[in-house]
Amino acid sequence: MSPRYDLFWFFGGALVTLLVLGLYFGAGVPIVVLWWTWLLAFDGPHIGAAFTRTYVDRQEWRSRRNVLLLSLLSFAVGPVFLLLNVVTGSQDPFLLFLGLATFYGYYHVVRQHYGFLSLYKARNRDFDKIDFHVDKWFLYIGSWAPYFYFLFTHPKARALIRLPVDGPRGLLEQTAIIAMIAVWLLVLLAFLVRLFTGFSARIRQPHVAYLLVTVLLYAAVYFFVARFEPVYAQSQGPDQDFLLLSVLVVIFHNIQYLGLVWFHNRNRYGAAASESFGPAVAVNRSLGRYLLACHIFSGIVYFLFAASTGVFPNFQILLNRRVGPFTANQLGLCLWWGLAINHYYLDQKIWRISGDSALKRNLGLA
Repeated sequence: MSPRYDLFWFFGGALVTLLVLGLYFGAGVPIVVLWWTWLLAFDGPHIGAAFTRTYVDRQEWRSRRNVLLLSLLSFAVGPVFLLLNVVTGSQDPFLLFLGLATFYGYYHVVRQHYGFLSLYKARNRDFDKIDFHVDKWFLYIGSWAPYFYFLFTHPKARALIRLPVDGPRGLLEQTAIIAMIAVWLLVLLAFLVRLFTGFSARIRQPHVAYLLVTVLLYAAVYFFVARFEPVYAQSQGPDQDFLLLSVLVVIFHNIQYLGLVWFHNRNRYGAAASESFGPAVAVNRSLGRYLLACHIFSGIVYFLFAASTGVFPNFQILLNRRVGPFTANQLGLCLWWGLAINHYYLDQKIWRISGDSALKRNLGLA
């Protein structure tokens, strides 16, 4: 976008991640305070940001009506798994839903980073095929190998995927864990070799710094910081076991997304914008209005959805209430994850540059 804009919005989130580490381990700020601050000041607003360019935009309703309506079916996914609980007489179907939704969440984070890689390459007209594949696999393997290492080595995570909590057993499992570390080191080496043996101009390209920051950050979080979880001493389950991890993995993504949407929106709904866009013009009249709308959504809708799950510390509602065979908090989890899945699905559709001349223009690529 511009060096200053990129540093603040697209790289700045990594510094905020380090700030969170310092506030928790250095200043002793309680994890519950950090977690709720992240949820309401960063995570919720980034969900709301997507709505500022979709559901409140009349032209989006004309061009993507089917996508916008289909995305609302995300709220039906959780209830389907709840019904499977009743049919099977087991809690496993709904637990599977929660696990898959969590996995989808990290997939969404990694795919956004791939999107930024693609934007940087398009902006700098970097179309070298070898560089593209080296960069792509450095990002994907560099982000996923630490994640799977965490799943297979952390006792709490192992319990969730039904593995013995006392550590890896058997040659096959131990070999797989070693392979995760080895393949991460190999893609890092391949990236560095390509970087320092290629053209000197490659070193100065912004996507190189972006990839290094992203991959090294997630490696540090999953290889090292995750060992300290659960940091919340009163944890009562998996949703409270990884509070610090949630903040560290997602806040970088949140800040980037807020910046990306605002860059798009100020170009699409600027001073010369047509009133045919509807409420989106008023919502995006200025950065202040845009952020205010995102935070109002977070403070009301996102907070109520989070509290209705009954699984997050300190703010819990609808406890010990039932709706037929289900608890009210199970239905709250359906709402919570339905909103998240709605965001993940919409995001896959609204940022496809290929064949979308308006999007290219609004992102400064045309």
